[in-house]
Parts: sequence; structure tokens; C-alpha cells
Amino acid sequence: MCRKQHGAAFATYADIKPGSLSWLAGEALVKTYEGPSGGGWCFCSICGSTIAGTEKGTVTSITPATLDDEASVSPACHIYTGSKANWYNIDDDLPQYPERCPED
Repeated sequence: MCRKQHGAAFATYADIKPGSLSWLAGEALVKTYEGPSGGGWCFCSICGSTIAGTEKGTVTSITPATLDDEASVSPACHIYTGSKANWYNIDDDLPQYPERCPED
């Protein structure tokens, strides 16, 4: 689903502590879609940009590329590699998991 939603080989999310996000402005413009599993995402109702991931109604991750400032995080692993685009090669040494990270 991430590839279709983002129109790219993968989506990049940074996990945050659930309940720790505070919207500074524009919260009324944020819409949320959640699938039957309870996982979903928040997006801007004006431009459609994906801005966060959710689990059962709580924001649990953000999309670092949408931040105004550079994110001070680095990737820790690749998840959902079992459904990655067949034309994209992961060529770094980070751990890869066919689903979520085992510690999630």
C-alpha cells in the first residue's frame, strides 16, 4: 500500500512516541485514513501530502520529508521488504525485515 500511496519505491516514516505529537497550526486541515487493521495515515486535505502514520487513531510516526527543518534522524532498518518494488535494490548494510521490525 505504501508504494501506491506515495507513488514511489518506498515510503519513509520516523517513529515517534505515541501521543507525543502536537500540531502547531493547521490541525483542522489534517484528515486521517485508517484501514480495517487500524493502521493508516494523516494527510493534508488541501494538497494531499502524507504527513504522519497512525495506529488505531494515534499518530505513531511522521514523514520526515514534510518537516520544515531537516530531520535529525537516520534510518535504523528497512521494513516490509517482503513487498518492496522488484526493481528497487536495497544496497546498504541496514537490517531488513519482510514485515515490521521484531522489536515493534
